[in-house]
Amino acid sequence: MTPPDAPAPGTEQSRKLRLIPASHHAPGLPQPRSPGPPPEEDARWIQPGQSITIHGLTIRDGMVYVGDFLAILPGTDWMARTPDASLIRPSLKVAQKRPNPIPGMGYWSSYSTITPDQRLMYLHWLASGKCNTDFAAGYAFLYFYGLERRLVLDAPAPEEEALLLAEVARLKALYRTDISFQNAATALLDFTQMRDALISPERLENWRPDLLTLSQDMPAALRVKLGLHVLQGIPLDFELAIAATLFLSPAQGGIRQTIATTRGRPEFIALMRERFNREYPEGFRLRDRKSGHRPLTYNPASHNAPLRFEIDGLDHLPDPATLNWTRLTELCDKARDDLTPFARSVGTDRERADTLAAMLILPPDFPESDAVRDFTAWLNGQPGTMPEIPVSDLIFRCLGVRPDTPTLKQIRDVSATLAHMGYGMEPDPGFGGRKPDKNIILFRQDTTGSTDASPEKTETFEIASIILAALGPATRDPQQAAALTSSLTASLALRPDEARRLTARQRTLSPRAQTLTRIRAATDALPSSQHNTLITAALAAVTTLPGDIDPAMVAALEHLYDALALERRDLYTALHHGAAADAPRASDPVTVEQTEAAASGHPIPPASPTSGPASSDILIDMTKVHTLIKETREVDTLLARIYEDEPAEPVTEPLPASQGQNPLRFTGLNPACSRLLETLATQEEWTRDAFETCALTLGLMPDGALEAINEWAYDTFDEELIEDGEPLILNMTLLTDAAGDAS
Repeated sequence: MTPPDAPAPGTEQSRKLRLIPASHHAPGLPQPRSPGPPPEEDARWIQPGQSITIHGLTIRDGMVYVGDFLAILPGTDWMARTPDASLIRPSLKVAQKRPNPIPGMGYWSSYSTITPDQRLMYLHWLASGKCNTDFAAGYAFLYFYGLERRLVLDAPAPEEEALLLAEVARLKALYRTDISFQNAATALLDFTQMRDALISPERLENWRPDLLTLSQDMPAALRVKLGLHVLQGIPLDFELAIAATLFLSPAQGGIRQTIATTRGRPEFIALMRERFNREYPEGFRLRDRKSGHRPLTYNPASHNAPLRFEIDGLDHLPDPATLNWTRLTELCDKARDDLTPFARSVGTDRERADTLAAMLILPPDFPESDAVRDFTAWLNGQPGTMPEIPVSDLIFRCLGVRPDTPTLKQIRDVSATLAHMGYGMEPDPGFGGRKPDKNIILFRQDTTGSTDASPEKTETFEIASIILAALGPATRDPQQAAALTSSLTASLALRPDEARRLTARQRTLSPRAQTLTRIRAATDALPSSQHNTLITAALAAVTTLPGDIDPAMVAALEHLYDALALERRDLYTALHHGAAADAPRASDPVTVEQTEAAASGHPIPPASPTSGPASSDILIDMTKVHTLIKETREVDTLLARIYEDEPAEPVTEPLPASQGQNPLRFTGLNPACSRLLETLATQEEWTRDAFETCALTLGLMPDGALEAINEWAYDTFDEELIEDGEPLILNMTLLTDAAGDAS
């Protein structure tokens, strides 16, 4: 980019800079003058790294003016006989003894006018390394005035300028609590950056804004570059355009800063680069507003005489705050809003931003990362349609951690991550499944690109889940299991993704029959208007299973009827009708014995071979029905201890002793279950028989107590406490937390 009326970069080392003091362009400003010619200048600048001794104190790193006279503004009559404020004049009196306490010093002091005590302390501050903040900021200002003069008026070589700017930055950090010093140092750094950008076309061309740096002030070089682009009518590229909207306040046309542009700054930049290049492939063009031009000036901190400067005749630049940024800020606002969920997920922990779960919250048009590509390839490379994956491996791939005991939140985050990739998992607590223990089943959902964590769970799927949980453990073989899920899918018109989830859930079912308490809890959550649909679908599924209906399936149906408070005899009637419908039809016409009275009547014609069967053609095998009912009752008797609502007779076997002197108190858990949990807490594993003995001794139904304790654990810890199985396993870490809270 070449500024107006200037040679192309590289044709000259620099443009000509001309400073115009206030006395030449501000006639209304008071112009203090002294009669007679100014004294002869004899001051010299002590270079960085050089040493000088003044009144017995050695200043080792120079960067000060020393002499008897140095004009404030050389070549002008502005305060012509007044020496520069920063000039150290060895001829002036300095105190012989260090005063205590350290005398203060104002902001606009001059070495020539301060007291001998202050001069001594100033020389001590310089000789001691220029870093003692016990001295008032006025001492640092007096030193700063010399750095400012050297940078603004003397035009030092680039190597020296770099050292001086580093010194200003050091002082700025040293006096970071002093607002006046911060403002003065910032203004000087800003001016030198702007001046260097203007006088060196090649340097300005190579300068790029740091989009990741959070700052309230627009860099001077950015203001210059924006202004020169506008003057020439050159469209802004992505870096310049976005930098402007980030540094301008909303009132000046910039965007409102939120967590998406602070916590998610790298992602905001990447997303905006994608959208900017698509929306403005030729760059963003701004129209010049000449009324918004600003003069190039600098106000020195050492005196009130502003300096105006011009470079090859250029003395004004467009002010970015007066330009029209509306279209660009609208694009930025949309990107900022789209990134808000990601920024909230990451929070203040930037390490989470690199996890797969966080990346998948990013907008769909965000550039795909290597992590997402690798995970997609891993998913697509799994064998079969429903692979079985260890839970720990999946959590590590999705969340970047490998916990000893996965939490419920981690499981839900993994489920949401898979949903974004178009996959589902079972068991899935978000879909009514249990918390996975070791492995999960993966299946495709065909929801890739969806912004939802997972498809919405429908009432029909809820009904299918209840039936599957109640009847699934009673299926005898894989053929019956597949027939059960197929029938439920057809009768309830499940979506393809729901059918796949149901099939996957079938594979994760526990072989233990569902307790009446669990079934009732599931059916109670279902609207009463859907109860008839549930029973109809369950009966249809059972009557279409291959093979005979065995007692275990009848028992499961009975519990389903009991949970809905339906009469069991209605179940038996439905089963008998189904059995009768499946009974063999008579192969020959029914023989009707002809009596004498009927001999003179009309003969009964034979049935037409093409006519449909009449209702009287169905033969009910009552022997089979009675056998089925008898077997059902026997099974019911055998399972009574598990399924009856009333507690069984207490056994006389003593309970294991508690290790503590006082019972543990588990807030929110009923006393009987709390006492049971106190007993269980004595060891990590329990056989099923031992657990049931403990529960029955306390007058509790084992499965109901197990469910009550786990429900309490979910409410308290957001995790399951007792893992059902053989043996039962307790999460002792949770019990330790509960014991610590006992009172």
